[in-house]
Amino acid sequence: MRPTHGPALATAIALSLAACSGSHGSGGDAAHEAHAAAAAPAAGQEAHAHGEAHAAAHVGLMAHQPWSRPLAPGATVAAGYMHLMNHTTQPETLVGARAEGVERIEIHDMVEVDGVMQMRPVEGGVPLAVDGMAAFQPGGRHLMFFGVSRSWAEGETVPVTLVFESGAEVAVEFRIGTPAEAEGSDEHAHH
Repeated sequence: MRPTHGPALATAIALSLAACSGSHGSGGDAAHEAHAAAAAPAAGQEAHAHGEAHAAAHVGLMAHQPWSRPLAPGATVAAGYMHLMNHTTQPETLVGARAEGVERIEIHDMVEVDGVMQMRPVEGGVPLAVDGMAAFQPGGRHLMFFGVSRSWAEGETVPVTLVFESGAEVAVEFRIGTPAEAEGSDEHAHH
């Protein structure tokens, strides 16, 4: 890894979101990277200290800035957002996810039916071309968490495992807060 600073950092972040090529820089409260061989589902994590800028090559399956909103006491349904990227050598399809303390997670999208926006489950998963990206965002495609067993407080993280058609699994930490807070905590998961 090599540190990046100033304008180079901003440029690298913009490139990672727009083109998904090259390297990127990030910093914030915490940044985590999980690395694993393409054939193995296990992942390791490397934590970076507060404020440390770093750059890493895009490798494998990655979830960029995963986040969800806080849950009020008694609430049992939440939505999850991220930018999912495929920097492997073959197409992949996200087919599901799971998390401890959550009964089930579905992939949903917003579709217009007779002039009314409705939330519908995505059938067949979310395909990711080689070097492709799929946005999961408010008002569009998202993960839907059902049967959440406890409230999620602002600032905490929720571990989620993304499951792909090939059998690959990627561990992701969803930050609880707002989109701006998620940007400040540049979370990535790699496979």
